[in-house]
Amino acid sequence: MTLTANLLAMAALLAALAILLVVLKAAESRGHLHPESLRKGVHVGMGLVVLPLPWIFDRAWPVIVLAVLACGALVATRSIRSLRGGIGTVLGGVGRDTLGEIYFPIAVTVLFVLGRGDWLLYVVPILMLTLADAVAALVGVRYGLFQYQTSEGTKSLEGSLAFFLVAFFSAHLPLLLLTDTGRAEAVLIAAILALLVMMLEFIAWRGLDNLLIPLGAHAFLRLYQDADTRLLLAHLLAAALLVVFTLAWRRRSRLDDSALVGGALFGFTAATLGGWLWFLGPFLFFLAMSLVWPRSTDDRPHTVYDILSTTAAGMCWLFAYSVTGEAWLLVPFTGSFAAQLTLYGVARIGHRPDRGSPLRRLLGDIGLGWLVVQCPVLLIAFTSGVVVEGGWGVVGLMIDLGLGLMAVSLAGVVFYLLLPRIYGPPLREGAIKPAVAALGTVASLVAGLRWLA
Repeated sequence: MTLTANLLAMAALLAALAILLVVLKAAESRGHLHPESLRKGVHVGMGLVVLPLPWIFDRAWPVIVLAVLACGALVATRSIRSLRGGIGTVLGGVGRDTLGEIYFPIAVTVLFVLGRGDWLLYVVPILMLTLADAVAALVGVRYGLFQYQTSEGTKSLEGSLAFFLVAFFSAHLPLLLLTDTGRAEAVLIAAILALLVMMLEFIAWRGLDNLLIPLGAHAFLRLYQDADTRLLLAHLLAAALLVVFTLAWRRRSRLDDSALVGGALFGFTAATLGGWLWFLGPFLFFLAMSLVWPRSTDDRPHTVYDILSTTAAGMCWLFAYSVTGEAWLLVPFTGSFAAQLTLYGVARIGHRPDRGSPLRRLLGDIGLGWLVVQCPVLLIAFTSGVVVEGGWGVVGLMIDLGLGLMAVSLAGVVFYLLLPRIYGPPLREGAIKPAVAALGTVASLVAGLRWLA
């Protein structure tokens, strides 16, 4: 396209978005619509406007400029009083502290850049974001009876099921009608995408669903686009089993529902990218945490933020493995979860310091993390030959186990020394998650020291 054509197309798109906001503002004034309906009206309208971008622009710069202008205008409606009380009520009437409208143009731009040359990788995520998210919100508001606990309140089973159905058809119809994908593969790919993206929507907070849904859908579609039926079926069954396990385990766990779903999604990602051995460490951590310290009340204090701090180091090692394929990265990955199990036990000392000898409990927590997570995973990896090549055989295994014990000991002792400063009085909740993430990262580096040196 010529420069003039690009500018005219940009102007037309901006005009369409402006008309959309004006029309919805008029509807708000006359019809007394529910604030969630207005907000999702903007959501759907913006999605339909940007859906044909791959066929309008052949370069990325117009989309980037449009995103910058849109973000600037949206920020203005939040920060300028006259706009906030006028057109801004269409977006902010729900009364939630969210940046979802800012994330929307960012996600569209990233998808356009990543999906160039393959329109499917752009259109399917945009359809899921535009339709599935909006339908889920509206169904949840109108018909939501069965509630689940999240980090920001509650979401409904009805809304999640509506999201799954709309997301399924948002992927299935383009795959079936507009590509050469087989019928069985199209059904399986759509089902996997719908299930996994539904889980992403469930754990999202402060409007991050406008980023997580499209980018997650893009990543999963890219991963499964050319997969065969057997692999797709196996991954669909694995994802479904994790969801069933999450629902069954919620009565025993101290994690709220969004945290449980986040943990299940991380486990699925670890198994998908790394294999079952990469799933074993996180699984043993979550299993031991629930069995050793079972939930004794209705209180479920741990949220998705706790999952992020707990899995932060593991995510980095898993990403490094997905890029490099180095099998030894399993060692620091597992070490991070061994340390996290120890840290969780030590945190219990801070919550209940009168339950027995602190030193005995500290040593028990160190041994628990090392014996339950680090030792079995490394022994299985050694006997199956996963990290043996170039690793000095039995001697190397013993060194790795020794470094693993040193790692969990270091993390446990340092956190124990920090307990008076963190758990007070006064209790400094804001320091707990950064400390846990930082100590887990340091412990993983110590556990993998032989390979990193």
